This record gives sequence, structure tokens and C-alpha cells, in this order.
Amino acid sequence: MQGWFNIQKSINVIHHINRLKDKNHMIILIDTEKAFDKVQHLFMFKTLEKLGITGTYLNIVKAIYAKPQASIILNGEKLKAFPLKSGTRQECPLSPLLFNIVLEILAKEIRQMKEIKGIKIGKEKLKLSLFAGDMSDT
Repeated sequence: MQGWFNIQKSINVIHHINRLKDKNHMIILIDTEKAFDKVQHLFMFKTLEKLGITGTYLNIVKAIYAKPQASIILNGEKLKAFPLKSGTRQECPLSPLLFNIVLEILAKEIRQMKEIKGIKIGKEKLKLSLFAGDMSDT
């Protein structure tokens, strides 16, 4: 049901823009495929601190992401390990929560930007909508 609502909301925005005389609008769609891989650890730590998550809880997250490394096996030979500076851990139950926290802080910043006006449709003003299949909040 949520998917239908998201599609309908997008269609309503497009129809509204098409009816306007001023065509100075832009719709940006970003596919967040592999988005969990893009979360930078330092940004994640700063975001958690900004939200007031400090002390033991922040230290636990930092410990999980302390000096992560990856290696590649090429033709049966393990290559030298290299550091990872982004990405949440696969199969970690915290990963979706950490991703949503980081994304929400980014969304909050976009919503507060005066340069981005948004679109007013009736009584509703739209500036940003987050649509994702694996996220509970849109």
C-alpha cells in the first residue's frame, strides 16, 4: 500500500508542475541502491553525536566500525588488506537504523535550506519525500 501512495504522490507533483505557468521547477530522483555502502563512518559518528548519542552507545558503534578492513582474493591469491571508510556492516541489525539516522539528518538539512523552495499543492508543501522499499519512514 505504501508503494502505491508513493507513486501517486509523485504523479500528483508532476501533474501540478505541468499545470503551472512558471516551469522553473526540478524533480530530483536518487536511487539509493547500494546506499548502505555509501555511509561515511566519520559522518555517521558526527551525526550520532549531533543527536546526543554519546558515551557508551557511541563508543559501541565506534568499536563496531573501528579500523574495518577488506581484502580481495584474485585468482586464488589474497591481496593486501585495505581500510574501509564507508559502508554499514552487512547482516548487522544496527545497519538499517544507522543508515536511517544518517539519511534523516541529511533530509532535515535539505528541508531547512531556504534556497530550496519546494512545491505547494493545496495546503501541503512538498520539499522532500523519501521513498524506499526497505525503510519504514517516508
